[in-house]
Amino acid sequence: MAPFFLPSIPWRRMTRFWTLGPFHVMVGPIRRNGNGELMSIAYAHELYDRLPNDIFVVKWDFDPTLIFFAFMLIFYIRGYRRFKKKPVKTWQLVCFFTGVALCILGLMPPIDPLSDQLFWAHMIQHMIIAHLGIPLMLFGIPYFVILRGMPHWFRKLVYFPILRSGILTLLNKTIARPLPSLIFFEASFWFWHLPRFYNLALLNDYFHLIEHANFALAGMLLWRNIIDPHPMKSPLPLPARMLYLAAMEASNIILSAILTFSDDVLYAYEGIPMPTWWAHWGHLQDQRLGGLIMWIPGGFINLMALTAVFFVWVHREQKQNEGLASASVPDTAQA
Repeated sequence: MAPFFLPSIPWRRMTRFWTLGPFHVMVGPIRRNGNGELMSIAYAHELYDRLPNDIFVVKWDFDPTLIFFAFMLIFYIRGYRRFKKKPVKTWQLVCFFTGVALCILGLMPPIDPLSDQLFWAHMIQHMIIAHLGIPLMLFGIPYFVILRGMPHWFRKLVYFPILRSGILTLLNKTIARPLPSLIFFEASFWFWHLPRFYNLALLNDYFHLIEHANFALAGMLLWRNIIDPHPMKSPLPLPARMLYLAAMEASNIILSAILTFSDDVLYAYEGIPMPTWWAHWGHLQDQRLGGLIMWIPGGFINLMALTAVFFVWVHREQKQNEGLASASVPDTAQA
């Protein structure tokens, strides 16, 4: 049973976690003997009916993070319709809806249930949310559109009390700034990939929810310093944003190399029933594929962002030089 100070919620990992004790899932990689294996086998039997045995046969596994993205979508639509003139361009509107759709897709079947069985599916989920969905949402300039779409009672009872409490101001003055946001993102990324904390999120829904919220917040704070979602303005000049992305990619390469070239299964997937179409590959290949997904598609996203920032920088420099040249022509003529 769950402790008296936590509600009993029929989510996917709660009962087994507290039955076996909270420290059993924090010991690191699952071994082939001892209490670690017994824990994983018992956990596997409990979850077998919920986990899909075929990629097209899935069961609904509700993730509360979906509520956050659903509210953002509703408020954005309400706010957009209240403007007499279009507050954003069509491509920005498409970016926002695509970003929300990707985040929701990453938290729904088949990706979310498969992430409990396969490490590479879990990695795809994180790539979709933190490296694709969040940046695309920010391109849609969501802040003032969503604020306009909030119902009066929501602004009065939720938004303004949070604003007056100083939480948003504190965030803006601390981890929302460029260097702290980069450190916060990378620290979160590494923290949740340490075996003991990864296993904790894998085997317990409360920590799984905290992990998703952590990645969403860290992604928003990080990418807002690169994308400049109106009315917010990043203090970083464009060349510094390229270094910012390069630092992200360096960290990504190191972690993905560790996962790809490791000879041991680092996470608690052993003992969890695998889909029949993947079973012959095994857990180590699952982990290596996850590392490659982090390395190649994740690195490609960072490289595309870096390239985009570079061309924006070149375009602005050209416009500035053209402006200086046109301003110097009348002076030359007068001389």
